[in-house]
Amino acid sequence: MAVLTKNIEASVSTLDNGVVVLSERLPGRQSVALSLTLGNGSRDQAADENGFAHLLEHMLFKGSTERDGDALNAAMESLGGTINAFTDRESTVFHGTVLAEDAQEAFVLLSEMLTHPRFDHADLRLEKQVVAQEAAMAAEDLEDWVQERALLEIWGEHPLAWPVLGKASCIRAASRKRIQAYHERVLAESPLIVAAVGDVDHERLCGWVQHAFPEMRRPAPPQNGLPPRFQVGKKNLRRSEARQAHLVWMAPACSVEAEDYLAHVVANAILGGGTASYLFRELRERRGLAYQVFSHLDALRDCGEWSLYVATPEDKAQEAGKAMSEVLTTLLLEGPSSNDMLWAKRSLRIQLLLGQEDAEVRMSRLARQWLYLGRLHSAEQSLQKLELVDAEAVRRVLRKAWEQRLEMSCLPSRRKT
Repeated sequence: MAVLTKNIEASVSTLDNGVVVLSERLPGRQSVALSLTLGNGSRDQAADENGFAHLLEHMLFKGSTERDGDALNAAMESLGGTINAFTDRESTVFHGTVLAEDAQEAFVLLSEMLTHPRFDHADLRLEKQVVAQEAAMAAEDLEDWVQERALLEIWGEHPLAWPVLGKASCIRAASRKRIQAYHERVLAESPLIVAAVGDVDHERLCGWVQHAFPEMRRPAPPQNGLPPRFQVGKKNLRRSEARQAHLVWMAPACSVEAEDYLAHVVANAILGGGTASYLFRELRERRGLAYQVFSHLDALRDCGEWSLYVATPEDKAQEAGKAMSEVLTTLLLEGPSSNDMLWAKRSLRIQLLLGQEDAEVRMSRLARQWLYLGRLHSAEQSLQKLELVDAEAVRRVLRKAWEQRLEMSCLPSRRKT
């Protein structure tokens, strides 16, 4: 028997098979945004499996025991919507947006891919090449590359530092047998959340899920569950591909479920989250040091990282670093003004409300809340909590984070004379 509770905005059922089903019916819609979220990502791999989560995502699109890759692709195309997937450090998500009349067929396709993949030898050889090409493309993007290097510096040997795309040697060693075993373990032990938003009937959705996953699932504690220790310092790199200086500074941040999470969100907006932020105004608008400058907050299940990024001409790197330090010092000592707090909270409120107009954003929000918190907050509840964040809370989280940090720079290689 399913256990059903009602949230202000969404229906929540925990089925007998252990799958959590979340849905939200939006009047007047003709479409459904749908996702299957596995609580398994790159941090949940063993050392010799680095990249298996991402490779598995690729393999699931190569067909099922019911239909080959061509038939699967043709079925997806016939729906006329979008079906895709992504892997990050703590989850793997299969999602799509289709007409409501096609929602069941889309769910069948996604669940079939997840539960009955083909794992053809030839497909595996091809996808290993595709993943290698994807990794090569990522390595050519200096912004992505230097940020990955910064993660290695702050998290050391912890799996949170491992690239989501995977380690080349692990990908090359991935056999059909090992990928199958990895898939079986992930499917049996990882939390599974099905979320749908739009013209959707909750009871019908629960029926689809129960039929697709008939066996009882017993999620196990995540692998590599201990939080890592943040490592501070300074690191200077050079790369021949670089044409300018890339500065990445990182500080420890909070988890998603931390009490001061929203204080971090407000602080990030004020520090470098947009064109009204301190970093943007100082480095770009006042000094003309950089075209691209921002801060980014990444909150995870037991920790987080907070990064600053600036791309600037090599001869301006020292000045840019000094300007970044001055911005941080100002905020650490003086904190945000009342005007800063006003515009930041108003901007975040508008972003949340505009997101509520998008079914995919609503769907992702439901799945993410349940994955990390095991409960749901309505938009109104989130806005009430946001309103309670004050300048002292923002100053406190800024000080706690940025008084210890990693400062990394990547400069062009020196030319030989």
